[in-house]
Amino acid sequence: MPDEVSAQRVATIAAAARVPLAPGSAERIANGVAGAATRFAAENIALPMEVEPATYAAIARQDCQS
Repeated sequence: MPDEVSAQRVATIAAAARVPLAPGSAERIANGVAGAATRFAAENIALPMEVEPATYAAIARQDCQS
C-alpha cells in the first residue's frame, strides 16, 4: 500500500524545498494529489529521475537571479 498523502507530509516537503505555503494550502494540495498518487502507486510504475524536481527547479532558477 502506498504512503498516504497527508497535509503534514505536503507541508514538510514544502518546508524542505523552502516553498512558502499559505494556511490551508497543504490540506488542499494533499486532497488534490492523493487520488492520482494512489492510482499511480497501484500501477507500480517505475520512473527514473536524474534529479529530484525541487533541486532541478533551484538550479534552473540560478540564472534568473541577479
